[in-house]
Amino acid sequence: MTKEDILKTIKSNNYKITPQRELIINIMLNSNSYLSVREIYEKVKSSFPQVSLDTVYRNLSLLKDINVLSEATIGNNIMYEIHKDMHEHIMKCLNCGKVYELDICPIDLCRNTLDGFEVVDHKIEITGYCKNCKNKMEEDNK
Repeated sequence: MTKEDILKTIKSNNYKITPQRELIINIMLNSNSYLSVREIYEKVKSSFPQVSLDTVYRNLSLLKDINVLSEATIGNNIMYEIHKDMHEHIMKCLNCGKVYELDICPIDLCRNTLDGFEVVDHKIEITGYCKNCKNKMEEDNK
């Protein structure tokens, strides 16, 4: 989604483009991974010191409700990214929270076993430990 698409979506849902909302959109567009509420809040607060965490939560919730943002849970954190118009296949590290996109669609591998079921959308999320975290955990256990 481009910024223009997002602004059009907000307006078409009868919401205003507030400075805080626009900043959240810019933060999300400039991120290449999921961001936690706390990360977004800290970035917004650097430009708007008076902003409350509740304001950030409300804006994230609104942007999620109108399909501008996607929400995922990584460990105990709710994370956000700009909504993609296609389904996603990701692996998330339970330790550092880094998200990796899969290059293949696992549904394509098992489509012939779906026995007439019509898939209209799906989301595949694999959780585990990335190579760096796994190696660090192994070293710590020695």
